[in-house]
Amino acid sequence: MEILPNFHNIEFRLNNLRDAITKNPVNRVIEVQDLLDYIFEREDKMRTILELGRANKLPLRITHNDTKFNNVLLDKDDNVQCVIDLDTVMPGYVAYDFGDAIRTIINSAAEDEADVSKIVLNIPLFQSFTAGYLSEAKDFLTETEVGSLIPAVHLLPYMQAVRFLTDYINGDTYYKIAYPEHNLVRTKAQLKLVHELEVNNEKLTDILAENLMSN
Repeated sequence: MEILPNFHNIEFRLNNLRDAITKNPVNRVIEVQDLLDYIFEREDKMRTILELGRANKLPLRITHNDTKFNNVLLDKDDNVQCVIDLDTVMPGYVAYDFGDAIRTIINSAAEDEADVSKIVLNIPLFQSFTAGYLSEAKDFLTETEVGSLIPAVHLLPYMQAVRFLTDYINGDTYYKIAYPEHNLVRTKAQLKLVHELEVNNEKLTDILAENLMSN
């Protein structure tokens, strides 16, 4: 059962963005045209996982769909006890869980960091997470699933940026904000993360390949 329909469907998220642009309820589109250009320039390649799924090349598995670090319960000695926040558990693609986990651990700054120069990649954390993930998952992942992991690393911050920008254009009706430009700041931070991931794509791909060989 799909608990949250279209939760990680980038086509659905982009359609919502286009709808917000058309309606432009608080006249904010004019101030974010550069961000919209950046997003739509990457639209086609961000459909990769969705299209693989539609072509039945990715198996549906039970996935968490909100794989943030703070959704793992630790004891007082930092030993893992269990995964929490299970209201998003439903059928999905492993790429989405991998990509969202990386989105939340690889960013050196806060999700709403206003100074985007502080947003750089924590490559050692990427290495550690990838090694741990593949040590458990490599034996059951298909070749296509493995190939979808790096595209997902790019997709999940991109999708979050689309969602933040959609809400900003709509007048901040979904996400809680602390100040008027909060969703705009969040959007720029996620897009800076996308940029850093693109710059370091070869390095991340090599790390994934090395861990496939060693695990």
